Amino acid sequence: MSILDEQFSYRGLVFGEGCDVMVNSWEGLEGFEARTADSEQPRGDGGIRGLDYMASRLVSFELSIIEKIDFDGSIYEELWRKVRSAFQISRADDFELAFKRPGMPERMIRCRPIQLMRSEKYLSFNRYGFPPVVLRAVDPRIYSTEIKSANATVYTVVSGGVELPAELPTEFGAGSQTELVVQNDGEANAFPLLRFYGPVSGTVTGVKLTNSTTGQVFEVSATISSGQILTADMEAAVTGADQLVVSLDGSSRYGDWELPRAPFFLAPGSNNLRFEVTGTSTNAICNVTWRDTWDG
Repeated sequence: MSILDEQFSYRGLVFGEGCDVMVNSWEGLEGFEARTADSEQPRGDGGIRGLDYMASRLVSFELSIIEKIDFDGSIYEELWRKVRSAFQISRADDFELAFKRPGMPERMIRCRPIQLMRSEKYLSFNRYGFPPVVLRAVDPRIYSTEIKSANATVYTVVSGGVELPAELPTEFGAGSQTELVVQNDGEANAFPLLRFYGPVSGTVTGVKLTNSTTGQVFEVSATISSGQILTADMEAAVTGADQLVVSLDGSSRYGDWELPRAPFFLAPGSNNLRFEVTGTSTNAICNVTWRDTWDG
């Protein structure tokens, strides 16, 4: 469901600008907090520089619920019920909090509520509720709600060279390649879901996806038969999600992922991807699915 500027959506509740449940203030959806790995100098002043990482994200809202003149307060209590239903405790699952800033695409984070308090003020003719809500996102990245997808075919060199016999002097064609160009419109690396589909004909005993723009390589040595799908979830690899990172038809093939096993990513901007296979097939497909990604 699309939302408008300055609106938010969480588990079916749309709140913010123009909604019955409004927002007085919010904090934490943009920006970041660093988790440093610096250590103190054991025999000197200052410290030793370590690597910096993004900490988990805390998002807080002060909502606004105003009692309408309904005599018995039923409408007001129904709004409270909707807020409680959306922001109930979640023991194991995160849910998408979507939000829309002016001039930006609709984006989201995955988070869970860790605090909801009922707070009210009594006015002359009605009540005014302003519940504080706090959510925690263990993955601090911000994603587009739009999911993008594209298919890469097996890399081949077409044209180029010179036809023989030839008379000199002659011109040599430069040739062209069948690389897939994908666009990450965010400002941070996007970690895609890769699906390698078994060939219609021929054999596949290994797959290799190269990002020619960044120099990264993702490679798996595994036989993929017709009708089978080898899946590589790079988002799961970097977030530690409780799901298989590399699998073939639901069975883990993590051990077939060639070293050094660095998570494959799409850099901000344009990325040229080259899909190659070990085997005789020329009709295998690599599907790349991703979301534009921001750090803060």
